Amino acid sequence: MRNDRGSVSLVAATVMVLVLAAAGASVPAAASAANPGVPGQAQPPPPDPYAGYPDRTVTPDPDRALPPSGPSPLASGPTRAVVADPDTIAPVTGDGAGDGYVTYGTTVVGFGPCGEESVWARWFVPFVVSGSGDAIDLDLACITGDAMPAGPGAWAEPEGAVWAPSVVHHGGRYLMYYTASKRGSGQKCIGKAGSASPLGPFADEGEVVCPGNGRWAFDPDAFVHAGELYMVYRDDAITTGADSGISVVRMDGSGAADLSTRRDVLRSTDTTWEEAGSSFHTIENPTMMDVGGAFHVFFSGNDWDSARYSTGIAVCSGPLPTSPCSPYASASRPYFGHTGPEGIDPIQGLPGNERGPGGMSLFRSRSGEARVVWHFLVGTTIVRRGMAGTLAYDGNVWTVS
Repeated sequence: MRNDRGSVSLVAATVMVLVLAAAGASVPAAASAANPGVPGQAQPPPPDPYAGYPDRTVTPDPDRALPPSGPSPLASGPTRAVVADPDTIAPVTGDGAGDGYVTYGTTVVGFGPCGEESVWARWFVPFVVSGSGDAIDLDLACITGDAMPAGPGAWAEPEGAVWAPSVVHHGGRYLMYYTASKRGSGQKCIGKAGSASPLGPFADEGEVVCPGNGRWAFDPDAFVHAGELYMVYRDDAITTGADSGISVVRMDGSGAADLSTRRDVLRSTDTTWEEAGSSFHTIENPTMMDVGGAFHVFFSGNDWDSARYSTGIAVCSGPLPTSPCSPYASASRPYFGHTGPEGIDPIQGLPGNERGPGGMSLFRSRSGEARVVWHFLVGTTIVRRGMAGTLAYDGNVWTVS
């Protein structure tokens, strides 16, 4: 990876955060009313768009020729903390974050709390406490701590990475849904962890969704509507080959997935921009909210490590749609993305117009305003940082400021 000065950063190339979005529905291989369209035989997993990148956090080697820890040229910019696939919540006041916000991200290795290169640094689920009132204030924020210092549960690869964690307050406690590689197979599945505090430590409570046909389930996003808990996620079990999909499911009182309620949300065949310039058909990192009087799902598409990574929007009939959701405004153009020559002609840009904006997550401020957090690529690198903004909708046009 090249840093902003153009020199090769060895620690970033060998010991950096690299993120696999993972979300899915645990469904049997046989077709059923709960999971229509799945062939009756096991399907191979989709091609791995992250092939060649480390699937585990790296154990630092003191004999490796690495530069000393210290200031990094990556430490400048809108956010100093290395945060990918961000998810932000406004915890209950008094639960450890004051009246601020907590933003969680994918496993980080090789970077210290403020973006400085640090060969010994590892954060399974890094989190940032920032802002107060209605101000999120991720600018110049540093990692506060690790919400899951013990790493993923026993069902996952030992010392394996955690991707795209989503935290929600429900039933008097905090639940985290996260992606990890299944022990022995590497299949991407979704697990659950719980904590009395939004700052953790979160203790694993087992596997939640893991398709029986070997396809991937990842990038969970949990949300509460009318007192009920739901989870939207990338679900490759509803597709075959190189295609990907998104499903939503209602959770039971314990936070486990009630798979009889699973519904199709979207498939990569419903759009075309997600494959522009790519050999994959990738839609992932979904997030859902009742905004503007209707349910909308925001989702990422295209290659995560390119400027083309962008965000699409689809409109749904409800949190458990009676039929698949429909792309909003256009199926051939992303709604939000990089507006430079490396982008793919989005309808709207985003603050900063950074490369590869994606992993978008919707949440509400303490006064109930719709907000959004996303990550972007730092300069010409594939290191990611987070940014937050206010989401507005006038019944026709979406904007982020």
